[in-house]
Amino acid sequence: MSEQTKKIPTVFDSQEQHVGEVYARALLGAAQASKNLDEVVEQLESLVADVLNKNPKVEYALTNPKMSVEDKSAMIDRVFEGKMSPTLVTFLKILARRQRLGSLRAIQQAASDLRDEIAGRIQVQVTVAEELEPAAKASLTEKLTSIFKKDVRLNTKVDPSILGGLIVRVGDTVLDGSIDGQLAALRKTVGQRADNALRSSVDSLVQTT
Repeated sequence: MSEQTKKIPTVFDSQEQHVGEVYARALLGAAQASKNLDEVVEQLESLVADVLNKNPKVEYALTNPKMSVEDKSAMIDRVFEGKMSPTLVTFLKILARRQRLGSLRAIQQAASDLRDEIAGRIQVQVTVAEELEPAAKASLTEKLTSIFKKDVRLNTKVDPSILGGLIVRVGDTVLDGSIDGQLAALRKTVGQRADNALRSSVDSLVQTT
């Protein structure tokens, strides 16, 4: 199985990742003190997936530099108070004061990763050509758990453009088991012995689906 880096990080990416990690650690520290870490992280994930991604106007308002901090704080109270943990509501107001609401996605990703690290598990993003049946998804989760020696939280995405197999992403690392990936890897691999090892590893993963 080939290991390829699909994206070359930019300075901006690195800065956002750093900001995300700094604020995520602060949030998780507060959540642990309040004994509601899982609740806070799950609510933050829902905020990004169900609010920001589906309601661009809300994200625009939260990140609009022309909107005052006071107005943003009032909006946070109006929209989220009573629906989210007070820890998270307070955290959002802190981000508003520090002009960091635009980093919510990076913070959420870092918070999810850190929470999983604390729990001894990893998030794995798997892209497949066709939707996996429940049995195949369970088998793949078991296989990945065996590979990474950690509990796996599996997130799947369907992309019909890949020719077959699957693409596994763990953080910034991509393990490419698609037919496209196999061909590209084989062109770069020198020696029949290495080719056979690569093909065997990829076939082992693909068979689980």
